Amino acid sequence: MRAVLCPGQGSRPQALLPGTETDFPGREPTRSDEVSRAVGRLVAQASGVCGLDLPELVRQSAESPDGDPLGTHAAQPLTVLVSLLSALRAELLVPAEDAQVAVAGPQPGTVVAGHSLGSVTALALAGALTPLEAVRLAAVRGRAMEPCCTADDGTRLGGMTAVVGGDREAVLAGIRAAGLTVANVNGAQQVVASGTFEAMARLVPPTRARLVPLEVAGPFHCPAMAGAAPALAQEVSTLPERPLMRPVVDDATGGLHPVGASSRVLLEALAGKLTAPVRWDLAQERLLALGTVEAVVLAPSRALAGLARRGLPGVGLTALG
Repeated sequence: MRAVLCPGQGSRPQALLPGTETDFPGREPTRSDEVSRAVGRLVAQASGVCGLDLPELVRQSAESPDGDPLGTHAAQPLTVLVSLLSALRAELLVPAEDAQVAVAGPQPGTVVAGHSLGSVTALALAGALTPLEAVRLAAVRGRAMEPCCTADDGTRLGGMTAVVGGDREAVLAGIRAAGLTVANVNGAQQVVASGTFEAMARLVPPTRARLVPLEVAGPFHCPAMAGAAPALAQEVSTLPERPLMRPVVDDATGGLHPVGASSRVLLEALAGKLTAPVRWDLAQERLLALGTVEAVVLAPSRALAGLARRGLPGVGLTALG
């Protein structure tokens, strides 16, 4: 079994987006040329459906002297787009006749899973969403979540901290005692807490654990994100129901949604996941139980590849750039 893993907003893309590469006169077109043209089209079309000049936003971020990350409204559609571009290069998506891109057939023996925002990408790779629907849905999600991250004066309302190591029950108890929410259980040795900065200051790591503050735009996967749910649910309600072309492992439950299952259940779950914990530990356990021997982490792959190295022992790992 091969697993395709789709990263969330924590893996922010920092490189410039590729554009359309031109043909050279007198040379027969190759598949690489076709893919390059499809990449350029997808970048342009994605910018159109979410109303953002995504390449320009990345350039501005890269050139910023203080290195400020992109806002949530831009980072989310951009992350999904970069993941889809790497899937196109890896032949998980293929150029289609109507100037779009499409899922590259059922591909038996392949399962997909997405971490948080990566669930949207996973649904595109499973055929539940078109790539452009996925980028648009990520843009709606990001725009709805951004106001939940800051006060009226622009100050951030909270953040997230990883608790690495320690006894699991002691870690969970300490997070709750501080008034924080368990946002991610990423594996046996990493739990992420989310909430206000005041509560974060009260968090004391238990024995043999350490705290690692995360560079995120807000307190994700906690009650603070509840205000974003209606907009996301409304957007989901406009999407058609489709059968899954690839099996999907749910990042909230570790449950397996098989080929042929309806996309509706997974789509309608997205709004509730905004305030629910990501159980990546359960997702990885399911992947191992399925007999996964190879994992491909889509770009931007750094953070999720690290979790895969620790949580999928014995599985061959390819992290795409």
